[in-house]
Amino acid sequence: MPSTKRSRLFGPTVAVALADLRERSRSRTLVVVPILVAYFVKLVTVDTTLVLDGQYTGVLTSTWIAGMTTVIGTLVFFLFGFSFVKGAVTRDRERKVGELIAASSISTPQYLVGKWLSNVVVLAAATAILMAATGVAFFRQGTGGLDVWAFVSPFVLITLPTMGLVAAAAVCFEATGLLRGTAGTVVYFALALLLLSVSIGPNTALDVTGLSLVRESMAEAIAAQYPAFDPSALGVAYTDDPGSLQQFSWSGIEWSTSALRTRVPVVGLTVGLLGIATIAFDRFDDTGGWSVPFRGKSDDEATTTSVAEASHPPAVDAPAVDVSLPSVSHGRFAFGRVLLAELRLALRDHQWWWYLACGVGFIATGVAPLEVTRQIVVPLVLLVPLSVWSVLGAREQLHRTEELVFVGSQPLRLLSATYLSGVIVGLILTLPAGVRFTAAGLYSGLLGWGVGLLFLPAIALACGVWSGRSKLFEISYLTAWYLGPVNGLGYLDYLGVKDGTVTSGVTLGYLVVTVSALGVAVLGRRR
Repeated sequence: MPSTKRSRLFGPTVAVALADLRERSRSRTLVVVPILVAYFVKLVTVDTTLVLDGQYTGVLTSTWIAGMTTVIGTLVFFLFGFSFVKGAVTRDRERKVGELIAASSISTPQYLVGKWLSNVVVLAAATAILMAATGVAFFRQGTGGLDVWAFVSPFVLITLPTMGLVAAAAVCFEATGLLRGTAGTVVYFALALLLLSVSIGPNTALDVTGLSLVRESMAEAIAAQYPAFDPSALGVAYTDDPGSLQQFSWSGIEWSTSALRTRVPVVGLTVGLLGIATIAFDRFDDTGGWSVPFRGKSDDEATTTSVAEASHPPAVDAPAVDVSLPSVSHGRFAFGRVLLAELRLALRDHQWWWYLACGVGFIATGVAPLEVTRQIVVPLVLLVPLSVWSVLGAREQLHRTEELVFVGSQPLRLLSATYLSGVIVGLILTLPAGVRFTAAGLYSGLLGWGVGLLFLPAIALACGVWSGRSKLFEISYLTAWYLGPVNGLGYLDYLGVKDGTVTSGVTLGYLVVTVSALGVAVLGRRR
């Protein structure tokens, strides 16, 4: 009897997880992940060196290599693992199986925990690949023997709990209406950066990536071997030119009760996110949507009208109808009407706050100080159309309408209309900034702004056509946005927010990349 109760309680959860994993196994992304992880390990173990306090680095033992890879690997997975695993709930919604699930006997907690387990398994597999690649790096260039527990324990006790948190965040955001879709990705990225800034501080209450724990353990080892070292202000950085550094031996983290206690808040936050998801989940009831009204009836209204007319036919006898259909013919391609249709698709069916953000952003680009507009406001406002750009070129694959769309149209001309609609959306949102740059004679800012508006939709189009999903562009864009315009990394400054970026020719380089991306998109559409 107890086993029967357990099977009724956990059986549906496991079934949901297994079904989702089988669906994921068909994805091409799983083929790319091991390659990316292996390259990442090479980057942090071979091509660069971890430097502490500007002058110390560890001896290349198994514990040092494992700890070094764990810290940066957990940080990267924490930032970008969300975009990698999200979509488990959305996939059921898009493929119209949500109604079947909603009508079944499976409870909301069972369903959501099953999706969470599926996310955890995927992220745990990525962690296992990270650990295996780290082991290969140690055997190739490490020194000394392999301390199995000291090597494995950081991945098990630091990375895996964080992956459980990322998996829960993905489920929670997908279950919450306001955080569903691309908007949730942006919100998660911002919250993740905030949590990372909190984790860096000493004696932090929420060390989500284990950085503080590993840093304090390494600081103790340095202080024991170099008495002049001050562990109170230990800085951590990577460099590709280590120069002359002092080496120290690190035996790994001592997993005392206090060390294990640092992982408890991560587990608690995971449980809390799953609880919020259970409360917020609508069980696939999409009747509460909101959209800007456009001329003519929406799809839902048209469907409702058709059903009503079918339910109440006219009393008169219907005449005989000739059901023979003419052959498909290709008429003149009305580019203007197609472009207008693309704009309608781009601007419809967003949450109310998205339209509010568009209005606020438009006003901000017109009233903020000019340099603030160039360096801060425009990059922030151009995050708003991320949900529009991320589906460029992928919309037909996402909604499985390729045969319907391409049978009576000219695919390459349709692609150009799709691209121009993305450019127009960005142009409308930031038009006051362009006008002000021109009026003030700030031609470097004008050039960077113009190239950025052409570049971003072009990259989105190429990513969408080839991947058929929005994730690739979302991850790439958020990474470039954070490292480029926000942190001033010159070669990722796609908007030319610094004069040096424009004068050095980087901005013109992005114009070349724009043309190349459009060519790649054309090749993908021909395919």
